Formats: sequence, C-alpha cells, structure tokens
Amino acid sequence: MFYLQKESEFLEEYKDAAFIIGSPDFFGARAEDDDKINVLMMCIAYKDIETGHIEKNKKIVVRMKIDEKELDYYKKIIKRESVVKLKVRYEKEQGDELAEFLLADIIDNNYKDEDLNKMLKEYLKPIYYNDEVLGDFLYNRMVGSFDKEIEWLNNKKVLMAFDDSNENDKNKAVNFLRDIFLDKEEFDKKIKDYSARKIIREGNNISSKNGGNTIDEDLFIKEFMSKIDFLEIIVHEKDDYVNYRLGNKRVFKMDIIAEGNLSGNLFNAFISPF
Repeated sequence: MFYLQKESEFLEEYKDAAFIIGSPDFFGARAEDDDKINVLMMCIAYKDIETGHIEKNKKIVVRMKIDEKELDYYKKIIKRESVVKLKVRYEKEQGDELAEFLLADIIDNNYKDEDLNKMLKEYLKPIYYNDEVLGDFLYNRMVGSFDKEIEWLNNKKVLMAFDDSNENDKNKAVNFLRDIFLDKEEFDKKIKDYSARKIIREGNNISSKNGGNTIDEDLFIKEFMSKIDFLEIIVHEKDDYVNYRLGNKRVFKMDIIAEGNLSGNLFNAFISPF
C-alpha cells in the first residue's frame, strides 16, 4: 500500500485500470514531512476495466509515496512506454484537464489490452521536423518539443529543441538555431563569456558585502571558458525566450543557465539547482 500527503482527496474504493506509461516515466520529489519520495507516473491514457471507458485527452498522473531505496525497483518493473494494469484509487473530483490516481498495487506490468496496445503502437510512431541544414528533429510527445543532438565544438554535442507551435513560430525557432549552428564558435564564446562574467560579479559582490575574499575575474572567466561545456539550447518561440544550459559535472556539480531571446540578446545567467 502507498500513502500520500493528500490521500483524503482520493476515493476509498479500489478499482482496476489499465494505463499506458509515458516517457519520461517517473518524476520524484522528497516529501517535506518525512524521508519518503513522492513519485508521479506520467501516463498517456488509461482504461477503466469495469466500464471500458478510455481517457486520452487529459494529463494523467498516477501517484505513490515510497522509500527512496524502492525507486529503482519500481523503475525496473514499470517500464516507460508500456501498458500496465494497476489497482488504484480514483481522485474524488477529476478536473477537465487532469486525471489523478493513487496507486495501491501493480497487477500486471505487461498487460495485454487490444485498445491500449493499438494506441501505444500509434503513439510510438516517430514524428520529425526536417531542416535542410540541421537535419531531422524528433518530436518528444511528453514535453511537446522537437529535439536533436547537434555536433558542436571539440567533438561535443549540444541538444537543440523548440516547441511544437504553429508553422510560422517553428520556422522562426529553426532559423534561430540554424544561425547559431553556422556561427557556433563565436556563439559558444558569447554565451560562456556572458555567463562567466554574470556569475563571478554577483558572487564577488555578495562576498564583498559579507566581508569575504573575492576571486580574480579574468582568471575565473578564463577557467570557465576552457572547462565548462555547452549542453543545451531550448527555444520557446511563442514566448520569445531561449534557455541555454552549460556545465561540466567533473568540474562543478551544478549547471549554469543563461537566458535570452530570439534576437540573440542575453539578459540573465545563474547557477541552477537542477
């Protein structure tokens, strides 16, 4: 049996339902009141076994609360992009956009259901957005974006992604990414230099105010430029927003995020806790 902080929001009755597990499959966050992990399983669709009703137009979440050491076990028996049969408690009041369930038991982790298996097969068909310079971007259904790893400097790769919006906005996003790719050496320097200066200046300001020592700015920027890698460029074209991720776990445990727009302007950089 699994327990959740808001268990009272779910019906007492236990029902059997089949689910198509999505990708990514699990999200976990530590509970504030104990040492448990609140886990969300993101699903593509579910079928009520008793009524035969199928729901695929809502965001579907199955919740459970477990010990952290149990997470690997559940990841082994509940696979992403698979059909499973679960015993669950339905939420008392399901909304128009969200359907939540509380997991009680795993009945079958390889469940055969004609309707759901057909839906899963259709779901797994790849969708691409092609650009003549960058190549094929693969659609990621769970986050609603087109993704592609692009060859970068020094035999590294950078993940480029943009939202699934209208054709005009997608064209703007791809044109922006194409311009970056064609001038990647200069752009790599620009983002790293901006991020390094922003971080060291803010860090030195805080240290000075607290009476601490400061770090040589030029030396920090030189080290940053040589050791930190470019990781991701994520474009949210409707919002005119671009998110750049940099990092190197061998040097620094946390990544750096730089923010800008589709005009190529940068307006923020910070150390990310995620």
